Amino acid sequence: MSDTRKNLFNFAPAVKDYNYHIILLVKRLAIAFLLFFFGRLFFLLLNLSHFSYLGIYDTLRLFIFGMRFDMSVIVYSNLPVIILHIIPGGKFKYNKWYQGFVKYYFLVVNSLLLLINLSDARFFDFTLKRSTAFMLTFLRTGDELTRLVPQFIVDYWYVPVTWLVLTALAWYLYSFSDKKHKQPVTITGNKLKNISYQAIAFLILSALSVVGARGGMQPKPLAILNASQYSSAKDAPLVLNTPFTVMKTLKYKSFVLKEYYPLDECQKIYPTLHQYDYSDTSFKKINIVILVLESFSREYSGYLNHYKGYTPFLDSLMQHSLLFTHAFSNGLRSIDGIPCIASGIPGLMEDPFLFSDYNTDNISSLANILKEKGYQTAFFHGGNNGTMNFDAYAKMAGFDAYYGHTEYKNEEDDGEKNYDGYWGIYDHAFLQYLAGKLNTFKQPFFVLEFTLSSHNPYKVPEEYEDKFPKTIVKIHRVVQYSDFALKQFFKTVSTMPWFKNTLFVISADHPGHSISVAENSQIHDEHKKLNDYQLKYYKNTVGRFAIPILFYFPGDSLQGKESITIQQSDILPSVLDYLGYNRTFIAFGNSVFNDNANHVAFEYVNGYYQIIQGDYSLLFDGNSSVVLYNNKKDPDHEVNLIDEKKEIANKLETLIKAVVEQYNYRLIKNKLSL
Repeated sequence: MSDTRKNLFNFAPAVKDYNYHIILLVKRLAIAFLLFFFGRLFFLLLNLSHFSYLGIYDTLRLFIFGMRFDMSVIVYSNLPVIILHIIPGGKFKYNKWYQGFVKYYFLVVNSLLLLINLSDARFFDFTLKRSTAFMLTFLRTGDELTRLVPQFIVDYWYVPVTWLVLTALAWYLYSFSDKKHKQPVTITGNKLKNISYQAIAFLILSALSVVGARGGMQPKPLAILNASQYSSAKDAPLVLNTPFTVMKTLKYKSFVLKEYYPLDECQKIYPTLHQYDYSDTSFKKINIVILVLESFSREYSGYLNHYKGYTPFLDSLMQHSLLFTHAFSNGLRSIDGIPCIASGIPGLMEDPFLFSDYNTDNISSLANILKEKGYQTAFFHGGNNGTMNFDAYAKMAGFDAYYGHTEYKNEEDDGEKNYDGYWGIYDHAFLQYLAGKLNTFKQPFFVLEFTLSSHNPYKVPEEYEDKFPKTIVKIHRVVQYSDFALKQFFKTVSTMPWFKNTLFVISADHPGHSISVAENSQIHDEHKKLNDYQLKYYKNTVGRFAIPILFYFPGDSLQGKESITIQQSDILPSVLDYLGYNRTFIAFGNSVFNDNANHVAFEYVNGYYQIIQGDYSLLFDGNSSVVLYNNKKDPDHEVNLIDEKKEIANKLETLIKAVVEQYNYRLIKNKLSL
C-alpha cells in the first residue's frame, strides 16, 4: 500500500471520531429546541383566549419564526456544551468526568430554562407580556417568594407537573441519543491532516455558534423588538420566549437622547412643564385622598359596560362623580402605576422606573408639592413593608409617613387576625384603619391609599366566604370583596367632619385578568356576560389598559360623564389644577379640566410606544409608526389604517415623539423635578 493511501486510510478514523461528537451535539441541541417548542405550545394553550383569532397557518408561522429567538438563548446558555463538543481532541473527550459535566450542565441548564418558560406562561395573564429581568429583581427585594410559591404550586399544579414530565423526557432522550457510545479511536497516520481538519471544523462551527447566539447575520444581535418583523405587537409574546426577554434585559440598557424636534418645540407639542394661571389667593385647601384599587379593570364595572358587573358600590359612586369613560393605565404593573399617579412619571421603558438606572433621580410628587402648602401627607398600603419598594418610594417622593402591614400590626389590637398570609392586611380591615388615621390628621391632608386584596391568590377573609362565594373567573370574587370593603370605608368616613371637604380620586393601578370567550360562556347569570365587542376590545393592546378613573367630591357639584381620553399621569396635574395651584411643576400628563390640552394616553407595549386618542391608537417603534387602528370599529386590530388615515397617524406620531424625547431627556439629565 502506498504512503498516500495509508495516510488517507489513517485520516478517516480521526474524521469519523470528531464528526461523531458533532452529530452528538446536534442531537443534544435538538432536545433543547424540543423543550422550547413544548414551552411555547404550553404558553399558547394556557393563554389561548389571547390568541384565539390566530389560524393554524399563522400559529405555525409564529412558532417557526420563534425558533430564531430560541436559537439565540440555546446557543448562549449551552456555550460550554458546544465548546466541549467541537473542541479538537481525542481520548480526553471520553473521560467520565468530562462527559458527566457535559450531561449535567446540559440537562440542568435547559431544565431551568424550561421552568422559566412554563412558569411565565401562567404569569402572562397578569401582565400580557413576557417577563423580563425585573422579575428577578422583584423576587430579591421582598420575602413574598417564600410565602407565595407554595400557594402558586397548589393553584397551578399543572405547571410543575408539566415541567417534571418534560424534564424526564429530556433526560431519557439525552441517554437514548448516546446509547451507542463509542470508544476512543487510536489516531495514526498524518497528524497534521488530522489536526488541520479539526481546527478548520472548529473555526467554522465556532463562527456558526456566534451567528446562532446573535440570532442571525444581521448587523446587530437579535433584540426583543425584532419580534415585530414577524408579528403584530399583540402576537409578539408568542414569537418570543421568556429566557430570551430575561437575557436581553439582565443589564438594563440606558436611554439615548432622542432628537426628533428641538426640546422647546416638544414642550409646545406636549408640555411636561406646567404652570396654571391662578392667583395666590385662589388656592383651595381641601383634603385630597387618592384611592388606588388593585387590578380593577374597566371590564369589571357594570356601569361602564352596561351589564351587571362586579363593582356595585363603585358603580353607584360613579353616578355621583366626574367619571372618565375613556381612561387608561400607563402600565400593567403596580410598580408602574404608583409613580405614575403620584408623580406623573409613566413607565415608558422595559424596567419599572423604581428599578431602573434612573431611580435615584430627583422626583416631585403631589406629596412634596402639597407639603409646601401646609398639607400633612401619608402613603397607606396594607402590604408587607418593603413590597415593591413602595415604602422607599414614599420617602423619596416626600410623603411625611408610610403606613403598611408593620404599622397596622403595631397599632391594631387584633394584630395578625386580618393578615391574608401572603400580601398583607385584608382590604376591609386596612381601609377601616385608614379611616381611623385620617380622623387624627390635621387638615388639609393628602393621602394615597393602595389596596391589595383583589390579587392572586384571590382569597377573601373567612367571615366573608359565604358572602362572596367562588366564581368562574377567580378575580371576580375578590373584586366584589374589595368593592364591598370600599363601600364600608365610605360608610365610615361619610360621618367624619372632614369628609365634605375632601376630593376623592379613584383609579386602578392597572387592569386585571380579562375574561375569555370560554369563561364568558360558563357564566350562568346572563346579566354578567360581556358582549362580543367587549370580549375583543379588552384583549387588544388598547382595551387591555382600560381602567376606571373618577373624581368624587361630596362637597361640590363635580359630576358627569366625560369621554375625553385620559391616563393615570393626568391625575397629578388635574388635582393641582382643581386646587388652583400656580407654581411650576413637571408631569407627563395634562389636566382633565383643560379643554385645550391634547388628551391622550400612552404606554410601552412589547417594545413599542403606544399612543391613544379618541377612537384611534398608534404603535411607534422609536423610529417610525408601524400601525394605526380604529379601536371602535376594529376591536380585533386587523385593519392597519396608517396609509389611509395619514393625517391622524402623523398627529399621533408627532405627539408620541414629543413625549418620548422629553421622557428620555428628563431621565438622563435628572430633570424630573425643578
